[in-house]
Amino acid sequence: MSENPPFQYQHFLGNPVAKPPCRMLNALMYGFFVKGDLDVIQRYIDNTLNVVQSPDFEFKAMSDNLMLTFTDIENIASKTPPFSNYGWMQETDIIFWLPVAQVDKVDNRITRLYWFPAFITVNNINALINGRETWGYNKYLCRYEMPNLSQVPTRFSLSLETFQPFTPETKMDWHTLLEIDRIEGDESWFSEIADLGAHIADFLHDANKQVDVSLAFLKQLLSGFVHPQMDQILFKQFPDGEGKNAVYQAVMHSPSDVKRVHKLGLLKHDFNLTVNQVDAYPLKDMFGVQLGTQKLDFGFYVLMDFDQQSAKEIIERGI
Repeated sequence: MSENPPFQYQHFLGNPVAKPPCRMLNALMYGFFVKGDLDVIQRYIDNTLNVVQSPDFEFKAMSDNLMLTFTDIENIASKTPPFSNYGWMQETDIIFWLPVAQVDKVDNRITRLYWFPAFITVNNINALINGRETWGYNKYLCRYEMPNLSQVPTRFSLSLETFQPFTPETKMDWHTLLEIDRIEGDESWFSEIADLGAHIADFLHDANKQVDVSLAFLKQLLSGFVHPQMDQILFKQFPDGEGKNAVYQAVMHSPSDVKRVHKLGLLKHDFNLTVNQVDAYPLKDMFGVQLGTQKLDFGFYVLMDFDQQSAKEIIERGI
Protein backbone atom coordinates (compact mmCIF):
# COMPACT_ATOMS: atom_id res chain seq x y z
CA MET A 1 0.00 0.00 0.00
CA SER A 2 1.15 3.53 -0.76
CA GLU A 3 2.06 5.71 2.26
CA ASN A 4 0.49 8.75 0.60
CA PRO A 5 -3.13 9.44 1.60
CA PRO A 6 -5.62 8.92 -1.25
CA PHE A 7 -7.34 11.79 -3.00
CA GLN A 8 -11.11 11.73 -2.60
CA TYR A 9 -12.87 10.58 -5.77
CA GLN A 10 -15.06 13.31 -7.26
CA HIS A 11 -18.58 12.22 -8.21
CA PHE A 12 -19.12 15.39 -10.23
CA LEU A 13 -22.29 16.08 -12.23
CA GLY A 14 -22.39 14.07 -15.44
CA ASN A 15 -19.98 11.43 -14.14
CA PRO A 16 -21.71 8.03 -14.55
CA VAL A 17 -19.57 6.20 -11.97
CA ALA A 18 -21.68 4.98 -9.02
CA LYS A 19 -20.58 3.54 -5.69
CA PRO A 20 -20.60 -0.21 -5.00
CA PRO A 21 -21.84 -2.62 -3.88
CA CYS A 22 -24.54 -3.41 -6.41
CA ARG A 23 -27.29 -6.01 -6.32
CA MET A 24 -28.21 -8.32 -9.18
CA LEU A 25 -31.68 -9.88 -9.47
CA ASN A 26 -32.64 -12.84 -11.66
CA ALA A 27 -29.19 -13.45 -13.12
CA LEU A 28 -29.53 -16.25 -15.68
CA MET A 29 -26.10 -17.79 -16.28
CA TYR A 30 -25.14 -20.48 -18.79
CA GLY A 31 -21.61 -21.83 -18.40
CA PHE A 32 -19.30 -24.03 -20.45
CA PHE A 33 -15.72 -25.23 -20.08
CA VAL A 34 -13.43 -24.53 -23.03
CA LYS A 35 -10.09 -26.21 -23.72
CA GLY A 36 -7.13 -23.85 -23.73
CA ASP A 37 -3.36 -24.20 -23.26
CA LEU A 38 -1.84 -24.14 -19.77
CA ASP A 39 1.36 -22.33 -20.75
CA VAL A 40 -0.53 -19.67 -22.70
CA ILE A 41 -2.96 -19.13 -19.82
CA GLN A 42 -0.05 -18.81 -17.38
CA ARG A 43 1.57 -16.26 -19.65
CA TYR A 44 -1.65 -14.21 -19.57
CA ILE A 45 -1.66 -14.38 -15.77
CA ASP A 46 2.03 -13.39 -15.65
CA ASN A 47 1.29 -10.37 -17.87
CA THR A 48 -1.58 -9.25 -15.63
CA LEU A 49 -1.89 -10.44 -12.03
CA ASN A 50 1.78 -11.29 -11.51
CA VAL A 51 2.94 -7.89 -12.81
CA VAL A 52 2.02 -6.45 -9.40
CA GLN A 53 4.42 -8.60 -7.41
CA SER A 54 4.06 -9.72 -3.82
CA PRO A 55 7.08 -10.88 -1.80
CA ASP A 56 4.99 -13.69 -0.30
CA PHE A 57 2.90 -15.25 -3.08
CA GLU A 58 2.22 -15.47 -6.79
CA PHE A 59 -0.66 -16.59 -8.98
CA LYS A 60 -0.74 -19.81 -11.01
CA ALA A 61 -3.21 -21.26 -13.48
CA MET A 62 -5.21 -24.14 -12.04
CA SER A 63 -6.22 -25.76 -15.30
CA ASP A 64 -5.95 -25.64 -19.07
CA ASN A 65 -9.75 -25.27 -19.11
CA LEU A 66 -11.43 -21.86 -19.10
CA MET A 67 -14.99 -21.24 -18.02
CA LEU A 68 -17.07 -19.33 -20.58
CA THR A 69 -20.32 -17.85 -19.26
CA PHE A 70 -23.27 -16.00 -20.78
CA THR A 71 -25.22 -14.19 -18.05
CA ASP A 72 -28.40 -12.16 -18.53
CA ILE A 73 -28.97 -10.05 -15.40
CA GLU A 74 -32.54 -8.75 -15.36
CA ASN A 75 -32.15 -5.98 -12.79
CA ILE A 76 -29.00 -4.25 -11.46
CA ALA A 77 -28.78 -1.24 -9.16
CA SER A 78 -26.31 0.27 -6.73
CA LYS A 79 -27.04 -0.40 -3.06
CA THR A 80 -25.41 2.88 -1.93
CA PRO A 81 -27.39 6.15 -1.68
CA PRO A 82 -27.87 8.42 -3.54
CA PHE A 83 -27.02 6.13 -6.47
CA SER A 84 -29.50 3.49 -5.28
CA ASN A 85 -32.29 6.00 -5.98
CA TYR A 86 -31.28 6.70 -9.58
CA GLY A 87 -32.81 3.60 -11.18
CA TRP A 88 -31.87 0.14 -12.42
CA MET A 89 -30.60 -1.45 -15.63
CA GLN A 90 -30.40 -4.76 -17.45
CA GLU A 91 -26.94 -6.13 -18.20
CA THR A 92 -25.58 -9.11 -20.10
CA ASP A 93 -22.03 -10.32 -19.46
CA ILE A 94 -20.06 -12.78 -21.58
CA ILE A 95 -16.94 -13.74 -19.63
CA PHE A 96 -13.86 -15.93 -19.97
CA TRP A 97 -12.95 -17.04 -16.42
CA LEU A 98 -9.59 -18.49 -15.36
CA PRO A 99 -9.39 -20.61 -12.18
CA VAL A 100 -6.34 -19.17 -10.42
CA ALA A 101 -4.46 -20.31 -7.32
CA GLN A 102 -2.65 -18.00 -4.92
CA VAL A 103 0.55 -19.94 -4.15
CA ASP A 104 3.07 -19.35 -1.38
CA LYS A 105 6.51 -18.61 -2.86
CA VAL A 106 8.39 -20.51 -0.14
CA ASP A 107 6.66 -23.88 0.08
CA ASN A 108 4.46 -23.78 -3.07
CA ARG A 109 1.39 -24.19 -0.85
CA ILE A 110 -1.99 -23.03 -2.18
CA THR A 111 -3.42 -20.40 0.14
CA ARG A 112 -6.51 -19.37 -1.84
CA LEU A 113 -8.43 -20.08 -5.02
CA TYR A 114 -9.94 -17.32 -7.15
CA TRP A 115 -11.89 -16.91 -10.39
CA PHE A 116 -10.23 -14.38 -12.68
CA PRO A 117 -12.68 -12.77 -15.18
CA ALA A 118 -9.87 -12.26 -17.67
CA PHE A 119 -11.95 -10.96 -20.58
CA ILE A 120 -15.50 -9.57 -20.35
CA THR A 121 -17.93 -8.21 -22.92
CA VAL A 122 -21.12 -6.40 -21.95
CA ASN A 123 -24.14 -4.93 -23.71
CA ASN A 124 -24.40 -1.46 -22.18
CA ILE A 125 -22.05 1.47 -21.69
CA ASN A 126 -22.98 2.15 -18.05
CA ALA A 127 -21.92 -1.38 -17.08
CA LEU A 128 -18.69 -0.97 -19.03
CA ILE A 129 -17.71 2.34 -17.44
CA ASN A 130 -18.53 1.36 -13.86
CA GLY A 131 -16.95 -2.08 -14.20
CA ARG A 132 -13.67 -0.78 -15.62
CA GLU A 133 -13.35 2.35 -13.49
CA THR A 134 -14.34 0.99 -10.07
CA TRP A 135 -13.60 -2.74 -10.04
CA GLY A 136 -11.02 -3.09 -12.81
CA TYR A 137 -13.03 -5.47 -15.02
CA ASN A 138 -11.55 -5.81 -18.52
CA LYS A 139 -14.83 -4.94 -20.29
CA TYR A 140 -15.73 -4.28 -23.92
CA LEU A 141 -19.07 -3.66 -25.67
CA CYS A 142 -20.67 -6.52 -27.62
CA ARG A 143 -23.64 -7.93 -29.47
CA TYR A 144 -24.76 -11.40 -28.50
CA GLU A 145 -27.28 -14.22 -28.79
CA MET A 146 -28.42 -16.35 -25.85
CA PRO A 147 -31.68 -18.07 -24.88
CA ASN A 148 -34.09 -16.71 -22.33
CA LEU A 149 -35.53 -18.75 -19.48
CA SER A 150 -38.45 -20.12 -21.51
CA GLN A 151 -36.31 -21.37 -24.42
CA VAL A 152 -34.39 -24.58 -24.92
CA PRO A 153 -30.72 -23.47 -25.15
CA THR A 154 -29.59 -24.14 -28.70
CA ARG A 155 -27.39 -21.20 -29.73
CA PHE A 156 -25.08 -18.58 -28.23
CA SER A 157 -22.91 -16.06 -30.09
CA LEU A 158 -20.63 -13.12 -29.39
CA SER A 159 -19.76 -10.28 -31.82
CA LEU A 160 -17.49 -7.28 -31.26
CA GLU A 161 -17.11 -3.96 -33.04
CA THR A 162 -13.39 -3.85 -33.67
CA PHE A 163 -10.59 -4.03 -36.25
CA GLN A 164 -10.34 -7.19 -38.34
CA PRO A 165 -7.84 -7.76 -39.76
CA PHE A 166 -5.17 -5.42 -38.46
CA THR A 167 -4.23 -3.29 -41.47
CA PRO A 168 -3.94 0.50 -41.99
CA GLU A 169 -6.94 0.25 -44.36
CA THR A 170 -9.27 -1.62 -41.97
CA LYS A 171 -12.35 0.27 -40.77
CA MET A 172 -13.89 -0.75 -37.45
CA ASP A 173 -16.89 -3.02 -37.94
CA TRP A 174 -18.81 -5.86 -36.26
CA HIS A 175 -17.18 -9.29 -36.31
CA THR A 176 -18.28 -12.61 -34.78
CA LEU A 177 -15.70 -13.88 -32.31
CA LEU A 178 -17.41 -17.12 -31.29
CA GLU A 179 -20.57 -19.21 -31.67
CA ILE A 180 -21.93 -22.08 -29.58
CA ASP A 181 -24.46 -24.45 -31.14
CA ARG A 182 -26.23 -27.40 -29.57
CA ILE A 183 -25.59 -30.85 -30.93
CA GLU A 184 -28.96 -32.37 -31.78
CA GLY A 185 -30.86 -34.03 -28.94
CA ASP A 186 -34.26 -34.21 -27.30
CA GLU A 187 -35.98 -31.23 -25.71
CA SER A 188 -35.24 -32.31 -22.12
CA TRP A 189 -32.36 -29.89 -21.72
CA PHE A 190 -31.19 -29.82 -18.09
CA SER A 191 -31.03 -31.90 -14.93
CA GLU A 192 -31.24 -30.28 -11.51
CA ILE A 193 -28.37 -30.84 -9.06
CA ALA A 194 -27.63 -29.88 -5.48
CA ASP A 195 -23.93 -28.97 -5.58
CA LEU A 196 -22.60 -27.41 -8.77
CA GLY A 197 -19.29 -26.59 -7.10
CA ALA A 198 -18.56 -30.28 -6.52
CA HIS A 199 -19.20 -31.06 -10.19
CA ILE A 200 -16.86 -28.26 -11.28
CA ALA A 201 -14.21 -29.48 -8.81
CA ASP A 202 -14.42 -32.99 -10.27
CA PHE A 203 -14.06 -31.58 -13.77
CA LEU A 204 -11.07 -29.37 -12.96
CA HIS A 205 -9.33 -32.08 -10.95
CA ASP A 206 -9.48 -34.45 -13.90
CA ALA A 207 -8.14 -31.77 -16.27
CA ASN A 208 -4.50 -30.82 -16.62
CA LYS A 209 -3.32 -28.39 -13.95
CA GLN A 210 -0.12 -26.63 -13.00
CA VAL A 211 -0.38 -26.89 -9.21
CA ASP A 212 -0.87 -30.05 -7.21
CA VAL A 213 -4.16 -29.84 -5.33
CA SER A 214 -6.30 -32.59 -3.86
CA LEU A 215 -9.87 -33.15 -4.95
CA ALA A 216 -11.07 -32.62 -1.37
CA PHE A 217 -9.37 -29.21 -1.21
CA LEU A 218 -10.81 -28.22 -4.58
CA LYS A 219 -14.32 -29.15 -3.44
CA GLN A 220 -13.86 -27.19 -0.22
CA LEU A 221 -12.78 -24.06 -2.10
CA LEU A 222 -15.40 -24.38 -4.83
CA SER A 223 -18.27 -24.98 -2.42
CA GLY A 224 -18.90 -21.23 -2.64
CA PHE A 225 -19.26 -21.17 -6.42
CA VAL A 226 -22.95 -20.33 -6.18
CA HIS A 227 -23.42 -20.36 -2.41
CA PRO A 228 -22.60 -18.33 -0.47
CA GLN A 229 -19.68 -16.56 -2.19
CA MET A 230 -17.68 -16.63 -5.42
CA ASP A 231 -14.26 -15.00 -5.02
CA GLN A 232 -13.16 -12.89 -7.99
CA ILE A 233 -9.66 -11.54 -8.53
CA LEU A 234 -9.04 -8.58 -10.85
CA PHE A 235 -6.13 -6.74 -12.48
CA LYS A 236 -6.80 -3.00 -12.34
CA GLN A 237 -4.65 -0.40 -14.04
CA PHE A 238 -4.82 3.09 -15.57
CA PRO A 239 -2.37 4.48 -18.15
CA ASP A 240 -0.70 7.87 -18.16
CA GLY A 241 -1.47 10.44 -20.83
CA GLU A 242 1.01 8.89 -23.26
CA GLY A 243 -0.18 5.32 -22.75
CA LYS A 244 3.36 4.41 -21.75
CA ASN A 245 3.37 4.08 -17.97
CA ALA A 246 0.74 3.04 -15.46
CA VAL A 247 -0.36 5.70 -12.99
CA TYR A 248 -2.03 2.94 -10.96
CA GLN A 249 -1.74 -0.86 -10.87
CA ALA A 250 -3.24 -3.27 -8.36
CA VAL A 251 -4.59 -6.77 -7.88
CA MET A 252 -8.12 -6.55 -6.50
CA HIS A 253 -10.50 -8.95 -4.77
CA SER A 254 -14.28 -8.64 -5.14
CA PRO A 255 -16.61 -11.37 -3.82
CA SER A 256 -19.96 -12.18 -5.39
CA ASP A 257 -22.29 -12.88 -2.46
CA VAL A 258 -25.07 -15.18 -3.63
CA LYS A 259 -28.34 -14.32 -1.88
CA ARG A 260 -30.66 -16.83 -3.51
CA VAL A 261 -30.42 -19.64 -6.05
CA HIS A 262 -33.72 -20.06 -7.89
CA LYS A 263 -32.69 -22.92 -10.20
CA LEU A 264 -29.53 -24.91 -10.82
CA GLY A 265 -28.67 -27.70 -13.20
CA LEU A 266 -26.37 -29.38 -15.67
CA LEU A 267 -27.08 -29.07 -19.38
CA LYS A 268 -27.91 -32.49 -20.79
CA HIS A 269 -26.89 -31.72 -24.37
CA ASP A 270 -23.43 -31.37 -25.82
CA PHE A 271 -22.47 -28.20 -27.66
CA ASN A 272 -19.93 -27.22 -30.30
CA LEU A 273 -17.88 -24.04 -29.91
CA THR A 274 -16.63 -22.31 -33.07
CA VAL A 275 -13.91 -19.68 -32.60
CA ASN A 276 -13.04 -17.18 -35.35
CA GLN A 277 -9.84 -15.18 -35.76
CA VAL A 278 -10.31 -11.60 -34.60
CA ASP A 279 -6.95 -9.84 -34.49
CA ALA A 280 -7.95 -7.46 -31.68
CA TYR A 281 -9.01 -10.34 -29.42
CA PRO A 282 -6.97 -13.40 -30.47
CA LEU A 283 -8.26 -16.12 -28.16
CA LYS A 284 -5.55 -18.50 -29.34
CA ASP A 285 -2.80 -16.10 -28.26
CA MET A 286 -4.64 -14.99 -25.11
CA PHE A 287 -5.65 -18.37 -23.69
CA GLY A 288 -4.62 -21.07 -26.16
CA VAL A 289 -8.18 -21.59 -27.42
CA GLN A 290 -7.84 -23.12 -30.87
CA LEU A 291 -9.52 -21.62 -33.93
CA GLY A 292 -12.27 -23.65 -35.53
CA THR A 293 -14.68 -26.01 -33.77
CA GLN A 294 -14.33 -27.96 -30.55
CA LYS A 295 -16.86 -29.98 -28.56
CA LEU A 296 -17.92 -28.67 -25.15
CA ASP A 297 -18.51 -31.58 -22.77
CA PHE A 298 -19.54 -29.75 -19.60
CA GLY A 299 -22.34 -27.19 -19.43
CA PHE A 300 -24.44 -25.80 -16.59
CA TYR A 301 -27.24 -23.38 -15.83
CA VAL A 302 -27.91 -21.13 -12.80
CA LEU A 303 -30.66 -18.62 -12.03
CA MET A 304 -29.72 -16.57 -8.97
CA ASP A 305 -29.69 -13.26 -7.10
CA PHE A 306 -26.36 -11.93 -5.87
CA ASP A 307 -24.56 -8.82 -4.64
CA GLN A 308 -21.26 -7.73 -6.19
CA GLN A 309 -19.21 -6.30 -3.36
CA SER A 310 -16.67 -3.51 -3.68
CA ALA A 311 -13.14 -4.37 -4.79
CA LYS A 312 -10.34 -4.34 -2.20
CA GLU A 313 -6.62 -4.24 -2.98
CA ILE A 314 -4.65 -7.45 -2.45
CA ILE A 315 -1.44 -5.95 -3.83
CA GLU A 316 -0.79 -2.40 -5.01
CA ARG A 317 2.22 -1.18 -6.93
CA GLY A 318 3.25 2.22 -5.58
CA ILE A 319 3.68 4.80 -8.31
